Amino acid sequence: MTATVAISATPRGQGEALRLRAHFDGALRMPPAGAERKRLALDSGASRGLIRHGRNAAAAVARNVIERLPAQPLEQLAAKRWRTWLDVQLSTSPLDEGAQALMPEPLRGIYGGGLPRSGTGEPRIGVWSGPAGGRSGGVAQLVLLQLDERDLGRTRGANARSAFSLNASVAQVVEPLRGDDEQD
Repeated sequence: MTATVAISATPRGQGEALRLRAHFDGALRMPPAGAERKRLALDSGASRGLIRHGRNAAAAVARNVIERLPAQPLEQLAAKRWRTWLDVQLSTSPLDEGAQALMPEPLRGIYGGGLPRSGTGEPRIGVWSGPAGGRSGGVAQLVLLQLDERDLGRTRGANARSAFSLNASVAQVVEPLRGDDEQD
């Protein structure tokens, strides 16, 4: 499993913009029954106190969950490669287009003028799922969330104290593992 996370904050107009981007790529690797697990660098025993206690508690919970789950669903999960992309953008500066202004350019081609508003106080949510294509097949999914001051029932004017716009997207591709895929 590989994971990349990037966070940035920049001044923008009369406020600030924050962006969180993450990418996860990997497959669950099931050890053979009765096999010893590899020792991790964290297992060196050098840490004490809460860190060690927390690590041991988390490992015990994970072990108990895996031991109680039926083997077939775990094997089905382990037979797939999971790739996930997360992009969250938040702005506290006034934006004429609201959350739509924060939408990544590739998604503008899909959603055009933004997601429809269902009502005041409700976020706008777009969901898509379909075949992943490519030589492995699989499923691709996209979820998009937009929320700004108009969704919260606020309008900008002389008395507006702060602006708020949020655009979050999560894309995931789940494919069967091929022989040349690494299982990390």
